[in-house]
This record gives sequence, C-alpha cells and structure tokens, in this order.
Amino acid sequence: MKLRYVTILTAGLLLAADAPQSGAAGQDQDRLQGAWGLVSVEVNGQPVTGEKLKESRLEVQGEKYGFRLGKTALEMTYRMHPGQGHKAIDLTPTAGPNKGKTFFGIYKLEGDTYTICRPTEPGKERPTAFATKPGSGLMLVVWKRQKA
Repeated sequence: MKLRYVTILTAGLLLAADAPQSGAAGQDQDRLQGAWGLVSVEVNGQPVTGEKLKESRLEVQGEKYGFRLGKTALEMTYRMHPGQGHKAIDLTPTAGPNKGKTFFGIYKLEGDTYTICRPTEPGKERPTAFATKPGSGLMLVVWKRQKA
C-alpha cells in the first residue's frame, strides 16, 4: 500500500515539474513553435547588416530555443510571461560562457512576426520598450515565420 502512494506521489511530482505553461503563456508558447528567419537586428541604436545574417535561423521546439548562423549555434531554454504591459521572456543559454545566466527580454507576436528586445548581456534589467539607443546595451530582433 505504501509503495502505491509513493508511486503516485512520484508520478505527480514528475508531471508537475514538466507541466506545460497554461493560459496566455501556453498560447504564446504554442504560437512561437517552429522555424523563424531573420528580418532585422539593431544593437545600441545601430542596424546590424550583412549578407550572412539572411542565413540565420531561429528554431523553437517545446521549451528549446535555438539560434543558428552558419557554424555558430546558440541553444537556450525560454520562459514566457505574457502579463500586463509588455510580454516578458526569459532566455537561458544551456552551453557556452553564459550557460545558466538569464537574459530578460520583452516580446510581441503579431501574425507571422516575432519581435524581441533584450539586453546584450545576461542579468541586466528587462527593457521597457521595443527600441534601442546608443549605449543602451539592448538589441532588437525581428523574425518572420518560415514556411514548413
């Protein structure tokens, strides 16, 4: 009998630990799934240009958020907080020099366009607007959903 309760409790804890986000966060997470192509990047008020940027790709699967540009790859996990005001997103690299450190950003999903504004360094304050300016330490990235 005790073994049965322990089994039920363990299963419940495992399910609770891996439960998908619900409500607005879950809806936005569902909408973010898939492949995205880069439209534009701005850092510290300056547009970032280059032919190679057109090759970049963002892949979102479950809670995994992966950026690829040529041989460069950045793997992260993410968590969405679509409360009042700007919707918030936390991005945490799973490898590299920023492994385990969190970037606090804001996002918006409009049709097939995903826009994110975040600091260029982890642990910095979350932006309050979708804009960058010289010395702000912010980057603004616009993605467009890619066809399957």
